Amino acid sequence: MARTLFTLSVAAAALSFIGACLAEPAVLGMNFRKEVRRDPTHLNRLARRQNSIAATIENADLLYLINVTIGTPPQSFGLQLDTGSSDIWVPASTADVCRQNSQGCKLFGSFNPKSSSTFVDVAPGQFQISYVDNSGVTGDYINDTFAIGKTSIKQQTMGLAAQSNRALGIMGIGFDSGESIASSGTEYANVIAQMKLQGYIKTMAYSLWLNDLDSNDGSILFGGLDTNKFHGSLISIPIQPDTQSQAITSFTVVLSSVTVQNGTGSSQYSQTNLAVPVILDSGTSLTYLPDQYANAILSGVGATNDPNYGYTVPCSLASSAATFNFTFGGTSGPTIVVGISEFVVPIVTMDGSVPTLPDGSAACNFGINPSGTSPNLFGDTFLRSAYVVYDLENNLIGLANTDFNATGSSVTEFSNSEIPGASAAPTTLVVTQTFSGIPLATQTQASGTGMVTGAATPTFHLGNPAASSKAAAVLALGPPKVEMAIVAAGLVAVMSFVFGGSLMLFT
Repeated sequence: MARTLFTLSVAAAALSFIGACLAEPAVLGMNFRKEVRRDPTHLNRLARRQNSIAATIENADLLYLINVTIGTPPQSFGLQLDTGSSDIWVPASTADVCRQNSQGCKLFGSFNPKSSSTFVDVAPGQFQISYVDNSGVTGDYINDTFAIGKTSIKQQTMGLAAQSNRALGIMGIGFDSGESIASSGTEYANVIAQMKLQGYIKTMAYSLWLNDLDSNDGSILFGGLDTNKFHGSLISIPIQPDTQSQAITSFTVVLSSVTVQNGTGSSQYSQTNLAVPVILDSGTSLTYLPDQYANAILSGVGATNDPNYGYTVPCSLASSAATFNFTFGGTSGPTIVVGISEFVVPIVTMDGSVPTLPDGSAACNFGINPSGTSPNLFGDTFLRSAYVVYDLENNLIGLANTDFNATGSSVTEFSNSEIPGASAAPTTLVVTQTFSGIPLATQTQASGTGMVTGAATPTFHLGNPAASSKAAAVLALGPPKVEMAIVAAGLVAVMSFVFGGSLMLFT
């Protein structure tokens, strides 16, 4: 059946390529807005978490959703946008998770193949994803029409889940080599490849602008980048291969230094001359560093590892002017400045109250955790401060400091040869990614009391509170623009999708 899957995908690609030759490829631009909704019913998401963190609380980590339709006539879905995986999958309307969690499937969508005239089941039973926490998704590989806004991709191969432990499907936008079926020696043209084959973009590349924790807008551009969305230089660094196969299967780059500075620029923590493999993963809420670095930072900011709520800090820490500086690819590589407020993540209990510290002040999660034996992941708490270009054809990542709440747009189309306007870091740093698989951890049950146990004294001298640490971060980069951005000019199609900041309980 895997051979059938590959043959049908190639046939579809060949037909669509003929149409692409007659069309002018350009850029697909998607604007999104961020919503916060409480949903105590749907199952686990991609946010990796410390084992001790409770599941009896609703967590305010951001979850990035994209609105799509599948089938003819179209059936609507909200899918999690994930750079850390490569398959699109949705739950079937008859899936076990939809029987157990009907509200979650109604909220995010489930697929009824009998209602689609363009549905083809190309590989029954061949879709299988196993995550690092031993959970998984199984079902069929299917072909059907996949649409985002007015852009319709014909005969897109996707997974249709019959068994799953989560009601929320995923739109994976990684490498074909990262597809779940790739381990069997078969690959298919995933959604990025199909966008190129069907003439919507010229290069398998996209740029991601999440904007900040408090913003209501952001954008992703397939086939292009927006120079109005970042400050300073855009610098490209090579994506690193997997240590076993030497293939490139994830967006792994080299972290070469980490520095924490207070509001006056005084260094509170510094690790240089590193060569740490880290994955840039929008499907992960937090940022996970090797234990020795993460633990030093957690101690420095005064974080407490609470058995119910995980690593917590006073929410007032967000008003500190401290910044974290992450350099990639060597001393001449890009440095991304992250204000400490982006790492201070709200917690809300089931009754809507905020957990408190022993002194009565509000408690928040801290967005850097130890990675333990799992991969080092730079998730949304980092990515919101970076403008990231993912170039899947040239195996490059472009990084620049984000322009929070940027106004206007200046869209540049990718060529096949390079990231437009990017300078290559003269780096010699090379690492290999020892982790293989898809990072996902299961949320475990615990009891939240509404109070965090204990409090720690920070060892960093972070200085007096500022208006916001984000302001301190952009101060070094130049004044930010303040109007909301709407990317429209120069795009073949403008497609909307929703980012949902969900406060959820997983059962």
